[in-house]
Amino acid sequence: MITRILILFSFIILLASCHNEVTKKFEPKGAALGKLNEIVVIADEDLWKGALGDTFRFYFRSAYPILPAPEPLFDLRHFTVEQLRAEPLRKELRTYAILADLSDVESTTSKMIKSDMGSEKYRTALQTGKPNSSIGKDKWASGQMLVYLFGKDKSSLVESIKENFPAVAKRVNQHDSKQLESAIYFDKANTAMTRNIEDRFGIEMPVPGKYVIAVNDSINNLMWLRKDTPDAVLNVVLQKMPYKDKSQLSKENVIAMRDNFGSKYLTTEIENNVMVVNSEDLPVYEYAFNLNGNYGKEFRGIWEMTQEFSGGPFATYLIVSPDQKSLIYIDTFILAPGAKKRDKMMRLDYMVKNAKIKEAS
Repeated sequence: MITRILILFSFIILLASCHNEVTKKFEPKGAALGKLNEIVVIADEDLWKGALGDTFRFYFRSAYPILPAPEPLFDLRHFTVEQLRAEPLRKELRTYAILADLSDVESTTSKMIKSDMGSEKYRTALQTGKPNSSIGKDKWASGQMLVYLFGKDKSSLVESIKENFPAVAKRVNQHDSKQLESAIYFDKANTAMTRNIEDRFGIEMPVPGKYVIAVNDSINNLMWLRKDTPDAVLNVVLQKMPYKDKSQLSKENVIAMRDNFGSKYLTTEIENNVMVVNSEDLPVYEYAFNLNGNYGKEFRGIWEMTQEFSGGPFATYLIVSPDQKSLIYIDTFILAPGAKKRDKMMRLDYMVKNAKIKEAS
């Protein structure tokens, strides 16, 4: 009789435990937290402090192009699985990269990857020996992205980091895009200014609130928008001109256009103090650029004032209109002395690269 009671009691406890597990599984998860461009790395301590961690940092902390003082592409934080379990709040962040050498069967990180991706895929990774990666979502909180990078040994894991860096960086930026958009349009778009730009320049580019018109030159068909914040001044310049030939898209022409703008509009009370591109001491990077199927060029560099110690980053975009009759010039630059500039430039970049060129009527 006692044995039966014990069995029944154990069965009841088991049912209660299963019920709690099922209930917990279907409980709504809280929203993930975290900063823009931040990756939380989960890896064993020896891996992170060794050559493998150096490889990861080399790629993911490489310099954002191009800023007066170097800033990394991503900010990195590191936790071991044990540290993660010890502090539950560490499981509520937005973006994780989980690194594991699968040959270390005692590694808590390897065990986590095996549990998350399943035994079959785990065995396949060990058998093939190829560098592997996988993407997971919402493991501990809603809105999370987890990037799993693993290999059958340390050398394979290093190759996985190298091979997957471009794709992972792109996925992280895409994952951050909603947060970036929310930060940009925290002040709702200025519909009147947005409509004005669309009618005048043929480009749909929502302008966040608090931007004001600094210069409106109807003769040269140019508009300069600026937004003043406590630590920076954000600037967007738009101009539309006839398109003649590809020489207008050259680096030399872009530098000349920026210098012309600086000498005409951005001056101070100091004599001969104008904004120019510093192309002698620093590089100006050039990229192919495509906006809604319309060909163009993107240029990044550093501007400075000629008679005072002041400057900052710029990004200039030239887009050929759909009918190839006009050229749309968009220049973005910031002045933020003593402040971080990466995220501010990303906001301006997002505005331009999510704009839409109107079809020629």
